[in-house]
Amino acid sequence: MKRLLTDRRWLWMGVLGGALLAGLVVRGWLRPQDATWARLQGGGALRVALDPSFPPFESLDAQGQVQGFDVDLARALAQRLGVPVTFRAIAFDGLVDAVLADKADVVISAFPLDPRLSQDVHYSPPYFEAGLIWVTRSDSGIASPAAFAGLRVAVEWGSEGDAWARAQGLTIDRHESAGAALQAVAVGEADVALVDAVTAALDAPKHLRLHSPPLVSEPYVMVVSPAAPKLAQMVDETLLALRTVGVWEQLTQRYFPTQPPRPELPD
Repeated sequence: MKRLLTDRRWLWMGVLGGALLAGLVVRGWLRPQDATWARLQGGGALRVALDPSFPPFESLDAQGQVQGFDVDLARALAQRLGVPVTFRAIAFDGLVDAVLADKADVVISAFPLDPRLSQDVHYSPPYFEAGLIWVTRSDSGIASPAAFAGLRVAVEWGSEGDAWARAQGLTIDRHESAGAALQAVAVGEADVALVDAVTAALDAPKHLRLHSPPLVSEPYVMVVSPAAPKLAQMVDETLLALRTVGVWEQLTQRYFPTQPPRPELPD
């Protein structure tokens, strides 16, 4: 009996200790360490990994310095975080590994959200929608994709838009490039073009209208290591703040002749 009571006493002490520890965590007195955030708070620079081969998001200027939409967005992010920023040019296939190996803090490089990696890395909210969208003339009365039946739909040969239109059984007008498909709509040879949002924002003639939401979504996101939870939180909050104060619109107007659709935020 004595041993039974003793065992129960230690059991209750363990339960109470576990409850106390859980309470401390909930109250924020004990948190997982984030060495990356601690380094930044100590004056370290935010290390941004990118592949400078995809203008207008990132490329090299005549002096070999990085430039582009993502570069300016990274600078705005670092400025709002109150830290300096450095850029590390890395081949696209090595971007995620660079973050996981602590060779960089965040990937900002027109990186499409890949659900297969969602258990391995932290994804920010989307900051650019690069997926398949539909484009019409500004004076078109086409209200939604439900009205595509019977219309002439311009696409690039073999593109995602081509596949989408075939799956819908639409009347397809195929062209050698997405730009040519947009031009067909501009001159009245087609009623609607199905192209990716990046091409549309770069190449659409002025009197065309880009529609959202996308037919097929491909959001660009920032990537942070799961070992840096505080940095991930701050990146998410800061990115949303930059969008709220109009920085996103300023950057898209700087790099795209036509305003691209705003990325939809997750619920």
